[in-house]
Amino acid sequence: MKQLALLDYCHCDYFSGYHRPILAVPVYETMTNKEVSEAIQDELNHVYEHFSYGHSKTEMLLVYHFCDELLLSPNDVYVEQIEEIGEFDDSPYMYFGIIKPVYKYGMMFLNA
Repeated sequence: MKQLALLDYCHCDYFSGYHRPILAVPVYETMTNKEVSEAIQDELNHVYEHFSYGHSKTEMLLVYHFCDELLLSPNDVYVEQIEEIGEFDDSPYMYFGIIKPVYKYGMMFLNA
């Protein structure tokens, strides 16, 4: 079964990429579930044509379902700690992608 998953959390210079379309959401300290949900949906609205090209309608519903699940506890803090931005002028990002996890030898591997 496929699911939306957090692929990485870092500054854009350090994201190693993913072979399928991703949603990149800027984050800040004490960002709540509601704010993450809104940011994901806003990003999806901006890149809908590109993102929907790489995913089926069923996979698109996973994104909306993930956002709905976040809204079940809107005030919970999604991002608890963010390192100092330091020399960077930009905020870190969370990178979400649709994955199909495969479990082997007690470990999870990402599979398209």
